[in-house]
Amino acid sequence: MKAMILDKQKKIEDNPLKYKEFDKPEIKSGQVVVKVQANGVCHSDLHIVEGDIPLGHELFPIIPGHEIVGEVVESKSNIQVGERVGIGWFYSACGKCEYCISGRENLCPYATVTGINHKGGYSEFAALDSNYVTKIPDNMDSAEAAPLFCAGITAYSAVKKLNVSPNDRIAVFGIGGLGFYGLQMVKLMGGKACAITRSHPEVAEKAEAYEISDKPAGKYDGAIVFAPNSGLVETAVSSVKSGKTIVVPAIMDKISIPFGSFMWEKNVTSVASGLRKEARAVLDIASSGGLISMVHTDKLSSANEVLGKLKQGKVKGREVLIP
Repeated sequence: MKAMILDKQKKIEDNPLKYKEFDKPEIKSGQVVVKVQANGVCHSDLHIVEGDIPLGHELFPIIPGHEIVGEVVESKSNIQVGERVGIGWFYSACGKCEYCISGRENLCPYATVTGINHKGGYSEFAALDSNYVTKIPDNMDSAEAAPLFCAGITAYSAVKKLNVSPNDRIAVFGIGGLGFYGLQMVKLMGGKACAITRSHPEVAEKAEAYEISDKPAGKYDGAIVFAPNSGLVETAVSSVKSGKTIVVPAIMDKISIPFGSFMWEKNVTSVASGLRKEARAVLDIASSGGLISMVHTDKLSSANEVLGKLKQGKVKGREVLIP
């Protein structure tokens, strides 16, 4: 099979992903092989490729990609050949620890990651754990469904953490693929989605944001920082009312917040992937027309170029690779 292989972490400008032949995956009991139909391109993929997420040498060669939708072509599980399924960042968990037992399997200390611990979706085929895949509704296009398995789930989880009340003004910083879903989720949960963006106001317009500005305007009832910019976290903390929450799903090296910015009982939290029940919820919302995707498709072999555009901030919505 053909796949984009990462042998060593390097800057994307060096074209570190190589399009070449790789062994088709073999599976064991409880797994399925899917013929990948679509794989969304996430900013985390860029962090993996460039080494912002350090990885042990034993994991290489790596096939990135964790927004996978594909047709089952081989199964050693109760999932039937021919079904369409998807998976995101969260590949599997132990099923026995306190987090798994309490329904928070995304926090399992033994959880494994698609595209790191297991070969991902930058490939023609992928082996997946049948216990952690989600079936795709028949009326959904594979390319539009793929980004929901990371961007969609992350946005959903982030907005839920804000406990949005009707008419709450929620600031969304960073209007890319995640922000596009985030604005829609705020609206779906009864809030007023306020987009803070300098580069993609047209994306915010497509998401029907309540307000669009290039800097905070007044005090908000909550905030989400989707842009990987630590300076925006301090701005977000300063822009919310006392007692409110700021969610930071973006991956950053470190965050520095002066105590004066959050001394009035402000809460800063993060999002650790998403739960299986959240994946099902997001797909149900999308399949019923409550959530739209903004995708651009590219050939699998162009992954280096696509990640380069993502790094430069030129991607509007979500890029999806098609084998």
